[in-house]
Amino acid sequence: MPRLRLPEINGLRGVAILAIIWHHLTIALKVKAPVIFQLSTAPLVFNGWTGVNLFFILSGFVLYLPYAAQKRQMQSRADALVFYKHRFFRLMPLYYLVSIATLVLSGTLAAPDGGVLRQALTIATFTFMFSSHTFVPSSNWALWSIGTEVLFSLVFPLLLWITARVGLKSVLVGALVLSLLVRVLCLIHGRHDGPDWVADGLLLGRLDEFVIGMMLAQAHVHNRCWRLPSAVFVGLGALLIGIAFYGFNRCIIELTAPAELLAVLSNVLDLGLVLLLLAALDERFVLAQMLRSRVLHVLGMACYSIYLWHLPVMNAYGIFKGNTDPAFIAAFGLTVLFLAAMTYRYIEFRSVADWRQLFLAGPFAPAKRPHSAELANVASANSRHAS
Repeated sequence: MPRLRLPEINGLRGVAILAIIWHHLTIALKVKAPVIFQLSTAPLVFNGWTGVNLFFILSGFVLYLPYAAQKRQMQSRADALVFYKHRFFRLMPLYYLVSIATLVLSGTLAAPDGGVLRQALTIATFTFMFSSHTFVPSSNWALWSIGTEVLFSLVFPLLLWITARVGLKSVLVGALVLSLLVRVLCLIHGRHDGPDWVADGLLLGRLDEFVIGMMLAQAHVHNRCWRLPSAVFVGLGALLIGIAFYGFNRCIIELTAPAELLAVLSNVLDLGLVLLLLAALDERFVLAQMLRSRVLHVLGMACYSIYLWHLPVMNAYGIFKGNTDPAFIAAFGLTVLFLAAMTYRYIEFRSVADWRQLFLAGPFAPAKRPHSAELANVASANSRHAS
């Protein structure tokens, strides 16, 4: 019987959110990659944004897992409405709270040109996703990937309906082909140094990652994951991720490789992440044991709150404006952890009676606490991710 309580998934989310925050800090602090043994470490230093890719794969995995295990069903309009209701109340309360707080506390709502009010309207209605000018909201860049998550949630019942008729393998092949074509076309005609409103915001160029996660969930449920030793998965996965990082650096930082190569490199990266995820699902392997650490586990469970708060707090401390005082950097980290802890406890999981369950405090072991199924599978709502 496959495990459906997977603390390793939250550990991976913890790694992903740390990578994303590191990426934004490298931008704000203008970090320079050191040279070690005459080799530049730039590919390792400047690719923390790929935590977004990992988040999207995990999102598809966790959303589909109960359906693959036949614990839930999507056979009627009523099932779809129940799903939408759950997703709305899972995602939107915190989304609106942070968005309103960001706009109000920034003091820019009174801007005479009314631009911020227009931005507030597009954020409230999620219409910011449908224009290249508003796709990355200036008040909080991270919202772009929340919009991508929302779109995936909207099409998820349709994907299940199609899967039931043609099979998940066919859906995966179709998603891989569609997303690759969209990425290539967008890279030919557009920018390549950040998320694209068509390829990323409209889901078309990211759909393959969500469906990859769904396929992994099905493989996990049917015990089809481990055809090779987990150490081999880690080795191959690290090699593929390293190749992708090197290619990203050539395309984005050095500008010595064609931008269109990024479309294929995304597939290389995703395959590497898949192999690492397969190794992480082997509960006896050392990687899984590392990912079950309490620190990574809690960071992963609270990553939605962390993700939404970290950029507004960086702006509040002036870090993007050149404030590199170590005291302010430390204050930024502590403020994000405090705000995220409060909203994680009182907004995301306000119905959980005992706070110790949420922070793995006291006698509760990660695999034995009463609500571990809900907490360990805090689903794709926590997959936030942005560059």
